[in-house]
Amino acid sequence: MEKVKPTGKATGGYLEALLQSCPDAVIAIDAKGIITFVNKAACDLVVCEMRDLVGKSIVTVYENEKDARETNRKLHLSGGVIHLHESKLKTKTGKIIPVRISAAHLKDSAGNYIGGVGFFQAYRPWTAAETGMQEYCKELEDRLEEWEELGSPVFEIWPGLSMAVVVGRLDSLRFERLKRSLLDHIRTYKTRAALIDLSTAIAGEAEVAVQIVKMIRMVQLVGAKCVVVGIESTMMAESMEPLVADIASLNTYSSLEAGLEAALSAIGIEICKKKG
Repeated sequence: MEKVKPTGKATGGYLEALLQSCPDAVIAIDAKGIITFVNKAACDLVVCEMRDLVGKSIVTVYENEKDARETNRKLHLSGGVIHLHESKLKTKTGKIIPVRISAAHLKDSAGNYIGGVGFFQAYRPWTAAETGMQEYCKELEDRLEEWEELGSPVFEIWPGLSMAVVVGRLDSLRFERLKRSLLDHIRTYKTRAALIDLSTAIAGEAEVAVQIVKMIRMVQLVGAKCVVVGIESTMMAESMEPLVADIASLNTYSSLEAGLEAALSAIGIEICKKKG
């Protein structure tokens, strides 16, 4: 490949060596859009010699003038810097190459526009099948998030009384969602007592016991009484025991019926059992 001496001091010495070693195609232009520098990667990308590019309009490397103008328009609209703008270049043989462009305007010490430099990365656009698969994955992620919320529903069962039912494996990440959802619900519905049912939950991490104690403490700090059901079945009772000494009036029950009765009592409602 013929060596073309770059114009201007900015492309000489160490900077030129750095740009020549860059794996991305680098093209610099002057204020009139004339190419003043290209590195080897740029020559390889458009299958041209340096002498075929330096001194020519930047439009030469684009698929058409419209694409070149669109890149320039995006640069001006963004204040002189763009990142991963999608466009198309054209090789010497006419082959079209999709590229992503990151570019910036160059200015002198007085702030006057003197040109620009761009980094061009070739890429393969997504096919229709790949785009469809990406949309399907997004749909599955949305469903998974919905299922996670359904696995830890929080709802009001009586004015002032709310309930959180935890189903399935309970790890730190899922527990954080439950805690945030429960506290938001308590603030929104002015909950006075919260019934937490752990009878169908499975503790996935030892840290979960610590998180449960913290959640109970936070529920009490926001002004609601906390009634917990089913700790025994989660096999966390032993882990929680040394942690609950500083939690006043922690109410735990082995059955949902007993827990519900205690929660109703906490808001001043007594269940009268019918005789006979």
